[in-house]
Amino acid sequence: MIALLLLLLFTYLSFYFACLVKPRSKKMFIFVGVFIVSSLVLRTMIKFELSNDYFLYYNFEIFHQPSGFLSYLINEPYLFAVYSFFNCLLEDKTTVFSAMFWFNFLLSTAFFVWLIFRNDIEAWKKILLFVVHYFLFGYVLLRNGPSYILFAVFFHYTFRDQKFNWVLLTPFMHISSSLMLITYLHKWKHYFKMLLALPIIAFLFYLILKHFLSEIVAFDSIRSKVEIYSQGMPLIGFMHILFFLCIAGLVGLGFIIYKRKMLHPILVTTFIFYCVTFFINPIVAHRFSPYLLFALLLFPFDKIKNDKAVLTINRLSVLLFPMFVYFLYQTHRVATFEDFL
Repeated sequence: MIALLLLLLFTYLSFYFACLVKPRSKKMFIFVGVFIVSSLVLRTMIKFELSNDYFLYYNFEIFHQPSGFLSYLINEPYLFAVYSFFNCLLEDKTTVFSAMFWFNFLLSTAFFVWLIFRNDIEAWKKILLFVVHYFLFGYVLLRNGPSYILFAVFFHYTFRDQKFNWVLLTPFMHISSSLMLITYLHKWKHYFKMLLALPIIAFLFYLILKHFLSEIVAFDSIRSKVEIYSQGMPLIGFMHILFFLCIAGLVGLGFIIYKRKMLHPILVTTFIFYCVTFFINPIVAHRFSPYLLFALLLFPFDKIKNDKAVLTINRLSVLLFPMFVYFLYQTHRVATFEDFL
């Protein structure tokens, strides 16, 4: 238990100091190296089977041969492709899933290393994103984790007037990201009109083609997900409401400080999606929250300043370590710390 706690602290502090030191300095490369090594050791210590979604993936129907090309295309083929690749190299299913979790972990780690090297993002924002998403992306989400990562990179580059077209692959990773792809058109002058008209168009489209789509077997997976969400899922009341209030407070503070800058189409879209899904189902909203957090924290509201207030906030972010440990618990099926070992 002590070894695991120390390793968690080592991983967290190496990321923390990598964000705080002078960009691209020798110290930064040393801390990044330490972060990568400690992350690898930490991953080897925690069993894959303890992940919240491990057995959901293990028994997932998409790992069976698809009935046809349409079925393969619309049922999130990314994960099936990853599974098929490792299944060709390895025989035992458990070993195949271990390889998939390792692959996903390496993708996630590469993303957080990329985040460290962004010189135009305040250190405290990088650390907050790391605390909230490190275990979620690297240890749990095999499908939507890479999708979130691509959208994070897309938001970062788009906010800085750079193109990133790889985000167009996200619907093949997780179908829910199709909704967020509307932000790809955010520069269109009629974007907000389209944003308001889209739900009506989608509803009418569904009513017209409902009978036709119900006869297509390939849509069974998507239809079943819609039914589950529409019927409601178990709520974790207090924590979801608290998270919603924190998000709403962060957005409200943004409007007070930055005013019109908060009206950027991507910021408005992600906040609307989050609010609408929260009132439909808080768990669904929680799955949309990474898009909003990435949009808010990666948006360049101001140029990087090294004034006393920012430096103080950056240094005080070391106090987020207990939250880092909390999210480890939240993403795994454990009752006590000893259960990790």
